Amino acid sequence: MTACHAKYFAHELTKRCPSDSVGKLAASLADAQVDLNPHQIDAALFAFRSPL
Repeated sequence: MTACHAKYFAHELTKRCPSDSVGKLAASLADAQVDLNPHQIDAALFAFRSPL
C-alpha cells in the first residue's frame, strides 16, 4: 500500500455521512463477515434515521 492509498483509506474511514445515508450503513458493514437479510438492512437504516 502506498502513502496515497493510506491517505485515501483514512479519509474514507473518517468522512461523515448524513445519518440516513446508505453510505453510513455501507461503511459500517465494510469489514463485516456476515450475510444480512434485506429486512435487517431496512431495520439498520430505520435506526440510523431515528433521532434518538
